[in-house]
Amino acid sequence: MRNILLFVTFLYCNFLIAQDAIIVPPENVTKSFESQYPKKTVVWSIEYGKDEDVYFEGEFTDDKKSKAIVLYDSNGVFKSLKTQTAIVKLPLKSQNYLKKNYPDKGKVKSVGKIFYMIDDKNNETYVAVAKKDKKLYNIIFDKNGEYVKRIEIHFL
Repeated sequence: MRNILLFVTFLYCNFLIAQDAIIVPPENVTKSFESQYPKKTVVWSIEYGKDEDVYFEGEFTDDKKSKAIVLYDSNGVFKSLKTQTAIVKLPLKSQNYLKKNYPDKGKVKSVGKIFYMIDDKNNETYVAVAKKDKKLYNIIFDKNGEYVKRIEIHFL
């Protein structure tokens, strides 16, 4: 019994250590990042897409001192950049849409984080995280502030 307890403790400790593993992406991914964002410190994670695609997501602080997330495929090809921004940076059309459809109720803000995104085809979009009827949504706007779509956020 003592040996079994010792083995289980050893196994459990190994799982805990593995949780803090540092991800090192392939060299082509790190070179792409360093050429786009020189002198930036990045923390990498792995994202899995459709058809067993593997993407590397790098989180760093941009020049405006806000959080930025960049995405590369396993070949080091840039896929997207997402940076957090203020609601006042949204085009006026987007701001008006959010005020009308997701009004503030008391102390609880219905519109939370706003992200500016650019993809590998230079498509610019804004994503607002909003709450309505006790559900969370990503509200997507194009670069001109036109409403594109709403996606419900599901938590596991």
